[in-house]
Amino acid sequence: MSLRGARWLMLLVPASLYVFSWLHRVAPAVVAEDLMRAFTISAAALGNLSAIYPYVFAVMALVAGSLADTLGPRRTIALGGGTMGLGAVLFGLAPTFSLAFAGRLLVGLGASVLLIAWLALATAWFRPNEFATISGWTQTVGNVGALAAATPLALLVGAVGWRGTFVVIGVVTLALAAAAAALVRDRPEALGLPAVNPERTGPAAPTVREVLRGVPGIVANPRTWPPILTAGGVYTTQITFLGLWGVPYLTQVYGLSRVDAATLASMLAIGMGAGAPLVGWLSARWLGLRRPPMLAFSAVYALCWVPLALPGLRVPVPLLAPFFLLMGFASAGLVLLWSCVREVNDPARVGIAVGFCNLPIFLGIALLQWLTGAILDAKWDGLQVAGARVYPPAAWEAAFGVCLGLALAAVVTAALVTETRCRNVWRRNEL
Repeated sequence: MSLRGARWLMLLVPASLYVFSWLHRVAPAVVAEDLMRAFTISAAALGNLSAIYPYVFAVMALVAGSLADTLGPRRTIALGGGTMGLGAVLFGLAPTFSLAFAGRLLVGLGASVLLIAWLALATAWFRPNEFATISGWTQTVGNVGALAAATPLALLVGAVGWRGTFVVIGVVTLALAAAAAALVRDRPEALGLPAVNPERTGPAAPTVREVLRGVPGIVANPRTWPPILTAGGVYTTQITFLGLWGVPYLTQVYGLSRVDAATLASMLAIGMGAGAPLVGWLSARWLGLRRPPMLAFSAVYALCWVPLALPGLRVPVPLLAPFFLLMGFASAGLVLLWSCVREVNDPARVGIAVGFCNLPIFLGIALLQWLTGAILDAKWDGLQVAGARVYPPAAWEAAFGVCLGLALAAVVTAALVTETRCRNVWRRNEL
């Protein structure tokens, strides 16, 4: 096999598993009513079921890199994919809510290590000047998974039911994990190919002890928090809508079919996929600034929550597609998070700083998914259709009112982001 062919293989096999990790992140929205009906659960319980995925991500945020470094990318990707596949099968076959919860936990555990392991693999197979392109491509791959969890998933659920759908997804994931174990190699030399980076294979991931030693300095740095809180206010609310309540909201309030609702919700992912590279270019290449684009995109995003949260301002059906496209596009400002945090912390601890960002954000997603579900239950008027709860518009407005508040708070914290002018300013006075 040529080096070029092997490099494509090292991209495509992990990418296929990463697509499924994103599919699982937002899939509960499409099957929300099916799950409530199957397990006779409330919105708060459904929120907790969905939230186990980000809870696991929060726990693994600081150790995933060490795991990939210890086991190697190949084993980590294969084990992560295998765990994710087994969890999906268990989720689909679960006769009780507790087993469905366990399946969701396994899915989150397997998915939590895939991106770090994939990037670790890329450091050995691609040159430093190629790595930025590869890492940026991961966002596009993730959006493919989010799109797959919209209309295609809704059609599959309609054809074989939600249980059959997750069993199929699990079996395919297990097959891809087996392919990763068989085909992926940690370094080109393992296939008898010349080393791509003979002098630099990328820094080793920090050990858990090094991570724990580096976190206090990052937490104590006041410049760390504004970009994290800004991105958190955007991403927690976006995933809560896209990954849990978007489809039920559109079916119950607008009377749309599951497929039509999933298609409209997918506009969020399309908008973010289009906006992410533009934000990066706008910040680094055109403006040379971080705060203005983050503030502007956050402000537009917050405005998009107004018609969802306030009574009497409902978006007309013909405008829903461009509305959600704009909302997703505006949410793309959060991709500046990693640059902003990296540039205000010790360059020697960049990996720890970037990894730490995931912890509060994924914890926030988990808590918000439960909280919005609890609000829906508190406002429920008792109506059920085919065993699933149907919530009145006032309940949705109350739940989304919390999201509006968080999005507005993100605008405030965006105004407090340290302007680095795209360079590291750690311990410098020149801002």
